[in-house]
Amino acid sequence: MKNETGLSPTIKISAVAILTAVTALFTFVRVPFAPTRGYFNISDVAIFFTALTIGPFTALLAGGLGTALADIISGYAQWAPISFVVHGLQGLVIGLLARRGGILNLSMGAVAGTVTMCTGYLLAGWLMVGLGAALAEVPINLLQNVAGIIGGVSLHLAVKKAYPPIAGISW
Repeated sequence: MKNETGLSPTIKISAVAILTAVTALFTFVRVPFAPTRGYFNISDVAIFFTALTIGPFTALLAGGLGTALADIISGYAQWAPISFVVHGLQGLVIGLLARRGGILNLSMGAVAGTVTMCTGYLLAGWLMVGLGAALAEVPINLLQNVAGIIGGVSLHLAVKKAYPPIAGISW
């Protein structure tokens, strides 16, 4: 059975599951950061890639679930609900703004996704570890997003070039 996008629910569920696993794996590639006991990771590469390649709703689920799952497995369970919301919203925002295509929409998605992630972790960090430690993490989160933009956009373009039909599965 296919729906309005022409894709079966099985394909959609499979895409979310695979990209959730990829996001979790990318989250495990990390460098610890002492003030908040958080870490720099490359999950944003997977989130940007998913948002640009498959769409906002898959990025919402895969970004949120993948990072939260990685937090739980890594012993950062207290951050899992925050990662779920912050990275989920990040993927949704990027996908919604960038889906119209063009460099302007992509740029707006990248900026809005970065602001969403950095603001979300700043507010959560402020509540959990204090404002000073949370502010110290902002440059790390900005760097993580720059890596996500560069890696995610590059991966998106490479996959799109190698497999043009991928453009037809966006939802």
